[in-house]
Amino acid sequence: MRSPIDVLTGRVGGFSTAEVARRTVPCFKHVIEEDGERLALCMLVDSGKLYRLPFENTKGIKSLEIKARYLRGEMEHLRLREFQPGLCRYVERADKAV
Repeated sequence: MRSPIDVLTGRVGGFSTAEVARRTVPCFKHVIEEDGERLALCMLVDSGKLYRLPFENTKGIKSLEIKARYLRGEMEHLRLREFQPGLCRYVERADKAV
């Protein structure tokens, strides 16, 4: 929940709304999951970390709050690694398989 001060200063989850928008870029990638490969919405954070974004229908401030959680590092369990162009798998599951 945002405090009145956060609303006045334009902050979401400890970051300004412009900073959240600047540091996150949505993209679509083919992700290998338990049930097979599927096209999924992903998010590139700080031009180097790729995450699966399962919240496809969220909009507005709620969406910015979710993206701020990715910026704080709370969603590491959804981290992806692109091992072929356009084809990704989860980092934790790949480590467990090796």
